Amino acid sequence: MMEIEKSNMWQRRQLATVERIQRDLARYTHPVIRAVGLCGVAYLASWAVVMVQGAGAGSMVVVAAVSAAALVLGAPAFALAVGVERYLRGRLARISG
Repeated sequence: MMEIEKSNMWQRRQLATVERIQRDLARYTHPVIRAVGLCGVAYLASWAVVMVQGAGAGSMVVVAAVSAAALVLGAPAFALAVGVERYLRGRLARISG
């Protein structure tokens, strides 16, 4: 059986193309990942304040509720963004490796 090997030029072009795609998509995926991460930090910090101060921290309950709603609504976009990033990083590793 004959084995066909890709030329170095083809691999370099394929690597450059995937890197460009990753860079272009990062404009959309990175803000989503950062926003959901920020909401997660706000959620955890607000609940930490509520646990320490008790029921007197009513405004922090509102912050926790809003950030929890943002987390729930942003979860599908976050999962898609992380999936795209992981796929492209894996593809780059396969091409360059």
